[in-house]
Amino acid sequence: MLSTPCKQAAILLVPVLGAAACYAVVTGSLGSRRVEVTGPWATVERTDLRFTVMAGGDLQPMKETMVVCEVEDITEKEGLTVISLVENGQPVKKGDVLCRLNTSELDDLAREEEILLNQARSEWSRARLGKETAELAVREYTEGLVAQQSNDYEGRIALGRSDVQKYREHLAWTERMFAKGYASRAQLATEQQTLAKAEHELDRTEREFRLFRDFQVEKETVSLRGNVGIADGTLRAAAARLKVQEERLAHVRKQIDRCVIRAPQDGIAIHSRRGYFRRTPLQEGSMVYEGQELFKLPDLTQMEVEVSLNESMGPQVKVGMPAEVRVASLGEQVLPGKVVSIALLSDVNWKEDDERIRHFVVRVRLDRTPPKMLPLMSATVEIDTGTIRDCLAIPVEAMGMRGREQFCFVIGPDGPERRSITTRRSTTGMLEVTGGLSPGERVLLTAPAEFLESPEPSVSVGAGGSPGPAGTS
Repeated sequence: MLSTPCKQAAILLVPVLGAAACYAVVTGSLGSRRVEVTGPWATVERTDLRFTVMAGGDLQPMKETMVVCEVEDITEKEGLTVISLVENGQPVKKGDVLCRLNTSELDDLAREEEILLNQARSEWSRARLGKETAELAVREYTEGLVAQQSNDYEGRIALGRSDVQKYREHLAWTERMFAKGYASRAQLATEQQTLAKAEHELDRTEREFRLFRDFQVEKETVSLRGNVGIADGTLRAAAARLKVQEERLAHVRKQIDRCVIRAPQDGIAIHSRRGYFRRTPLQEGSMVYEGQELFKLPDLTQMEVEVSLNESMGPQVKVGMPAEVRVASLGEQVLPGKVVSIALLSDVNWKEDDERIRHFVVRVRLDRTPPKMLPLMSATVEIDTGTIRDCLAIPVEAMGMRGREQFCFVIGPDGPERRSITTRRSTTGMLEVTGGLSPGERVLLTAPAEFLESPEPSVSVGAGGSPGPAGTS
């Protein structure tokens, strides 16, 4: 709505007004005949018109911290129940408990995760023991068994060589004795057989030792080290499962901790409302969900007023325009402010039933915020949209409408005459005239009786008149 000061209306109006009908005596320029005009009238004058836009809104903090439910939905039951919460509007300090949520479902889940965690720890312990055993087996074989078997083979080879040497000496002696006739041929054959057998055993032992040294040691070492690798993989998998289980339990416990919601800063706790058509208040027993807004902690040191302007008035308001704010709780005290933001696009006001009525959201920041100002307090904003200097103006009630025609009744020498006029902008009391009238002329504020009794249809004038079409407020 547009408003204009009462002083301006008083300056522009030169009426003969009264509770009852007033009489004006007008002397015409044609002869000495006097024409009596009944009804209040006003003089057409040039003046300055100050245009304002008035709208109602709510106080809003320029900055505020939103406290949301951070408990994730990880249980079979959707949502959590509010057990207790602070009163709406209660002052709080940083760290104070704002709300407590029911943790029974999360406690059961935490116990299940603890059982799974203990199982994962047992599997990890077995895997760790298996790896240590496999590594010990490698050391046992490479540092113990290989040396032991090598020594055994070397001893057997040395003994075999000694036996071969001994049997060779025996055979040589037997051959000399056989040549002299002191040894039989059977004895010689036996000595030869014994030597061949000893040489065969020595050769077999040497070949076994080479096979053991060149192939079997490497084969067994690779196998044992493979067991270590398998055990290491099993251990890593068990460790990964253990870590995942520890993280799951820690995550559940973190959600349990988040069920106690604390204030992140000093301020007052304002309950958030949810729902679009039904704004349900937050209270004990309410169900809350992950990401839901629970509380607002506003900064009360600097406040703004959020108002909704009809789309016909939105283009008249610009960022930086001065404004006067009246808060209901402060009576008639006027707080200076200025327009800081205007929505780029109009939108439907959810408070309106008709979705065809669109509005622009405008924020007016107070230059000074008095103490004890709280969010959502109702306020009235009067935005100064500019002043037109030295314009022709008449009272709004002096204009009538018939269809698209704008007209008024001018007091002439022969009485009231209807005259078409053109207008541009208006305040709540005055109307800027751009054509059809001249300064000093007088216009009736109500239609003459003979005009009201005329059969012309669809005519409105006086109190039922309508302001100008362009820039109308």
